[in-house]
Amino acid sequence: MSLKVEDAMVDEVVTVDADATVRQAVDLMNKHEIGCLIVVRGGKAVGIVTERDMLNRVLARSRDPERTKVSEIM
Repeated sequence: MSLKVEDAMVDEVVTVDADATVRQAVDLMNKHEIGCLIVVRGGKAVGIVTERDMLNRVLARSRDPERTKVSEIM
């Protein structure tokens, strides 16, 4: 049995605004049980933010997730 791309795709793409805080993004990722978010600005996709981005660019550098914007780490 071969797996098709459509079998692994989701119906709804979860997005986060570029000006949202990392904390807001984490809450959204936890709510949807996902490991990345598409970052949007003005309704247009401008990037992606992943769990790894948060670990390497926030946690490992002791940055405040309440003040750090998604656009700073994507």
